[in-house]
Amino acid sequence: MKVVRLGLALIVALGFLVTSSLATAAGGGGGGGGDYRGGSGGSAQRSSRSPERVAKRSYQAGLRHKEKAWKLEEKAAKEEDAEDRDALLAKARNSYEKAIGAQSAALKAVPTHYEAANELGYALRKTGQYEKAIASYNRALELNAVYFPAVEYRAEAYLATGQLEKAKTSYMTLFRNDRKLADQLMRAMDEWVEKQPAGDETKSFAEWVKERQALANVGDDLSQNNSRRW
Repeated sequence: MKVVRLGLALIVALGFLVTSSLATAAGGGGGGGGDYRGGSGGSAQRSSRSPERVAKRSYQAGLRHKEKAWKLEEKAAKEEDAEDRDALLAKARNSYEKAIGAQSAALKAVPTHYEAANELGYALRKTGQYEKAIASYNRALELNAVYFPAVEYRAEAYLATGQLEKAKTSYMTLFRNDRKLADQLMRAMDEWVEKQPAGDETKSFAEWVKERQALANVGDDLSQNNSRRW
């Protein structure tokens, strides 16, 4: 009986050793299991910190800050109390500054992110940093020459800095390639003319704007006529 008991004990012990060896080889067990889980977590963490993921999150955060600034500006435009209006505009500027930080981070992570370069230019322009804004728009267009939103935004910066001939050239580019953005720029040009003091340069530009508006309307009429079925 003692021999049988010893034999059974030996079999149980050997089975335990085999099971432990297989678990270790498969990555199970105490130390091995901990190392594997840690490795998996580290890989996921590295993935979440990849330049592309960082750029995407930063870019989207910048867009949210811009949208918040827009809402604050809209609210400020309806505010009759000057002090409250100024406070809202200050908050809007703060949101644009946060957008600058976010889009800068996106570009740092992925330097070829032309949408982020365009959005950075927009936020810079809205905070009065026109030359930096133009440089950022130029960067966006160097990365993607047919990214026309950057052409329109840059043209508005040209208006703000009195670079009227460049604004005209931008309009013609948009007119040939993206009529919706061309119309958007034309509205900005109209607003610019209304805010400027009288002068020869302003008068000449205003005449050009009216001329282009008339030609655009003629083009629209011809387009509509061509689409009719007689």
